[in-house]
Amino acid sequence: MSVDLGLPMPPLPQLAPRRKSRQIKVGSVLVGGDAPVSVQSMTTTKTADVNATLQQIAELT
Repeated sequence: MSVDLGLPMPPLPQLAPRRKSRQIKVGSVLVGGDAPVSVQSMTTTKTADVNATLQQIAELT
């Protein structure tokens, strides 16, 4: 809940402009530039426990 005190709102802060980065290849994965963000992780569950493993995978997204 917000209360209007009749005071002017401060301007929203502006983000600094992003600088263009070079795209490089790390193994077969493109990094930087316009490449999408890549995530690599390991699960800590026993792979036989499919439901727990899928739960950990879902938590990454």
